[in-house]
Amino acid sequence: MSAQKKESPRLVGLLTRQVAALGYVCRVLLPLILRTGHRPVIFSRQTGLGDIICTIPAARELKKRHPGATFIYNCHANFAAVPRLAGIADRITTLENIGIVGHWYHFLLGGFYHFAHGDDTPGKVAQEPMITEFCRQFGLPVTDIHPHLSAGPAAHEKVQALLVRRNLDPASLVLIHPGPTWTVKEWPRENWAQLVAGLQARGFSNIAQMGVGYYMNFGHVAVEPIPGVVSLVDALSIEECIAVIARAKLFIGIDSGLLHIAVSTRTPSVGIWGSTSPQFFYAESIRKNFVVSTVDCAGCYHRLPRLHWITGCPHDIKCMKTLGVDEVLQACLAKMEGKPA
Repeated sequence: MSAQKKESPRLVGLLTRQVAALGYVCRVLLPLILRTGHRPVIFSRQTGLGDIICTIPAARELKKRHPGATFIYNCHANFAAVPRLAGIADRITTLENIGIVGHWYHFLLGGFYHFAHGDDTPGKVAQEPMITEFCRQFGLPVTDIHPHLSAGPAAHEKVQALLVRRNLDPASLVLIHPGPTWTVKEWPRENWAQLVAGLQARGFSNIAQMGVGYYMNFGHVAVEPIPGVVSLVDALSIEECIAVIARAKLFIGIDSGLLHIAVSTRTPSVGIWGSTSPQFFYAESIRKNFVVSTVDCAGCYHRLPRLHWITGCPHDIKCMKTLGVDEVLQACLAKMEGKPA
């Protein structure tokens, strides 16, 4: 194949991205400038739900630098509700290569803030909690505390009606989230079944499973129900997830955006960790009750060279498979002070 043929797809891709950026300028930026008389400010984080939650403290501080500006948050369409509910954006957009706008059209912007995390920067790894890193990146007051998130009245009303239909009592509700996510983050399904049985044997029978049959990296995926629980899978919007988690007595889950929501609603939580490490996402006061693998290769995602999650774990995901059910059960009971529902 000639060099010219190899370069052709790259040039087409570059042209496509440039055209999309120009369209964004004409469709979004210029109308805002003409209507408000101010250059808008863009916040950008294109990855997962939890990452977007972690940008909120920094975004709130950054807004103070731009009084009178219109604030745009550019993120994945699935998570647009988060910056809206947090009150950090007047408009949500979903342009995939927003960095082109920040680079070539910076003169039209009052500010462009892309939140960059060590683990997604080539040649680097995380050194501190994500919230702290995002604050430090822009010279802001440093914190590692998750922002408070709350849902609106309509979401609470819908969730209340759903819980009544499913015979779930909010006063004693335990929520679990087994996934789906990257396979290396998942705890074996049989362990979840044993954990549920252990909770039920101690009087905690009001248990529901959360999640969606879709993952942004894989598309639609099958979600296996955990025996003995009520399924809320695919039944809730993000705002409704916030509403139901805020009502729960306990949330138990793997590394995921829903765990970030639980922490942001101040719901007692137990996280289950292996290939990723909670110290890069949560304050010490939160993660002290999390269950973390102690195998030598635990936390592999935060190391260089980084193991490739798509091709699979060379150690058969022993970090998660060796985490015992009793260890997680005891962490849950401690979080609920061992009192039955």
